[in-house]
Amino acid sequence: MKTELYHREPYAVEFSAKVTESREDEIVLDQTLFYPGGGGQEHDKGSINDLKVKEVVKENGKIIHKVPGHMLKEGDEVKGKIAWKRRYELMKGHTGEHMLFSSLKRLNEELELVKISISEDKKYLIVRGDVDWDMALKAQEQVLGWIKDDLEITEQIVSKEDPQLDEIRIKRERITDDEVRVVRIGNVDASACSGIHVKSTSEVDFLIISKINSAKPEGDWEIEFMIGNAAKQEAAERSAQFMKLVTLTGAQKGNVISSVENLKISKEQADAALKRYMDSSLKSIQPIDIGGIPVYAGAFPEMDKKICTDYVNLAVKEKCICIIGSGIERYSLTIACGSDIDIDCVKILNEVLAEDGGRGGGKPNFASGGASGGCGADIAVEKATKIIQMSLT
Repeated sequence: MKTELYHREPYAVEFSAKVTESREDEIVLDQTLFYPGGGGQEHDKGSINDLKVKEVVKENGKIIHKVPGHMLKEGDEVKGKIAWKRRYELMKGHTGEHMLFSSLKRLNEELELVKISISEDKKYLIVRGDVDWDMALKAQEQVLGWIKDDLEITEQIVSKEDPQLDEIRIKRERITDDEVRVVRIGNVDASACSGIHVKSTSEVDFLIISKINSAKPEGDWEIEFMIGNAAKQEAAERSAQFMKLVTLTGAQKGNVISSVENLKISKEQADAALKRYMDSSLKSIQPIDIGGIPVYAGAFPEMDKKICTDYVNLAVKEKCICIIGSGIERYSLTIACGSDIDIDCVKILNEVLAEDGGRGGGKPNFASGGASGGCGADIAVEKATKIIQMSLT
């Protein structure tokens, strides 16, 4: 279209135009370099007559520029300027996304593209289908090869009835115009796209996949990537971290992953053994009788706080009182009782912790808190037990 200079002159930075509509903070121009966003790519930013353009949107075929505080009226001549550094980053990012998905698709034909988001700060695609790091790194390697090959990127406007659309990536349900813009990257990718792209893959310079996260329920995976200098810096930092890992594990570079996997298994086994020990230790507590109520009290220097809490929650379902302390330099204390026992666990807890500068909270029948240093968990449990004994006898 005549008004869409951003497609005809994607590398232009400044332009002249005439105001065709003006209302409040919005203006429409007879032509514009400002891309209104689309295809996952964010809208352009910049200025019109040195006034900041806050947002650009396309509504009912018109490109609306939101320029707060403007005094422009219909017929005025204006000068526009886009934020080129940002625009160029988005162009490279969009081309990078096309290459990345095309490469992933070659490795998994069932992969479906759900969403694209290309901004200056974050670039990602959401896909539905199986993806893992091995597959992602193969795709990344392929993209880097395409960047090195300096593939030409071309654009073509065709009728939405053109048979060639059957051979490209396209979501026909999203096509509302009679014409479709087709973007081709060498002979490696072709898709319908309204976004703005660079002329050659070499301009992307570098690409690295930075994260793969679950994208439920929108899709299966969110694949975040970086381009250019930011990607190179990320790669350098990863390389340094990898070499530190080689030193820490004592493994050869080619065996680091298996070494870390073995360490992970060993830790999981040790954690499971420790949990069994802690569970056994808690269950071995013998109650003392205070006023006809069984009181389970114990202190454990390295007891996991969650395991303590789980034990207490189970115990207080009966008519009893639990006082469990854990920790070394900083200790935690949990006091709980059955709902029909007339003591205030919060009051007792804070009376004990106050002596060590600690505090806690909760409900009358369940309270927990902690303190640093001081008497320690074992003495805190003894103090709480004595206070409860005085309350019940």
